[in-house]
Amino acid sequence: MSLSRFHIRIRTRYNETDQMGYIHHGVYPAYLEMARIEWLKQFGISYKQMEINGILLPVYKMSIKYFKPLTFDESIRVYVEPKVQRGARLSFAYEIFNEQDIKTTEAVVELVFTNRRGKPIKPPREILEKLII
Repeated sequence: MSLSRFHIRIRTRYNETDQMGYIHHGVYPAYLEMARIEWLKQFGISYKQMEINGILLPVYKMSIKYFKPLTFDESIRVYVEPKVQRGARLSFAYEIFNEQDIKTTEAVVELVFTNRRGKPIKPPREILEKLII
């Protein structure tokens, strides 16, 4: 399995739009998370199982650039690519493309492996072995 770029398709929904008819900026992080979770599933890594095991991956830092708005009922592609794993941190880069194949959005999300109390921990070996970045 390749650790390179991966994408999912999402159909934008009416309830995600704002008064201007655009997808609200606050919805984009959910799109990014959906892509990241599906990317991890390729490697047999389940967010749900990690959390059951007491391993959490909260967002530490997020940066989003919006180039062109998305609108209701578009089939969009959300690309995700791992960038770096350093200590307890894991970073991903994202790009979103609309139906016209125009890049609308870029983002970088940095996550931190923590225990249930929020204390940073070393990433579990079994996860790193699958995600050697």
